[in-house]
Amino acid sequence: MEVTSLRWNRWLAVLAGIGLLWLNAPLHADESPPTLEARELREWLPELRRGGFVLYFRHGLTRLDQQDQQPFVANDCNTQRNLSDEGRQQASAIGAAFRKLKIPVGRILASPYCRAVDTAQLAFGAPTVTADLHFAVGLGKAERQAKGEALRKLLEEAPPARSNTVIVAHTANLEEAVGYWPKPEGTAFLFRIENGVLRAIGRIPAETWSATSASRTHQN
Repeated sequence: MEVTSLRWNRWLAVLAGIGLLWLNAPLHADESPPTLEARELREWLPELRRGGFVLYFRHGLTRLDQQDQQPFVANDCNTQRNLSDEGRQQASAIGAAFRKLKIPVGRILASPYCRAVDTAQLAFGAPTVTADLHFAVGLGKAERQAKGEALRKLLEEAPPARSNTVIVAHTANLEEAVGYWPKPEGTAFLFRIENGVLRAIGRIPAETWSATSASRTHQN
């Protein structure tokens, strides 16, 4: 009986491990979502205007002469790598494009790092800052996994009616959550739930928003 019990416990442990690996597995382990240029993004505008999407943005362009100091101090931007002038302009341009394209934004979430908060503020308005989006790089393995699981839940959470949710954070967080590395700075990934499953629809370079809003052929 004891031998059988030990074997059963081992199988349970194996199954639990498989379940954890599945939870943290990339949405598409064999490929990354397509990059959406202006033409493809225009095709999604009618649905984006109806809401129901989650957009994950990596913060905007940052200063190369700065680096994060440890330990992290929230609200002390002097101890962090911050947006460059180009990054601030980039975030403002993204926000202007959203308004011109009439894409509704409801919930706005941001990492506690100044570069993420500033990107969200400049583009979309005052964000809700959450420790769930704390920069995963530099954390221990267990903490990184916890941040990934927290982000995955946020990506799977339905936005308020007739709006889209925006999340502004970092590279490693998205990689931990779904296996995608948002590069370069300012890049967004577009998600929504389809048939109960989280789907990554596409990667959107920062400049694509402005290119789409500048087009005379987008739907009004």
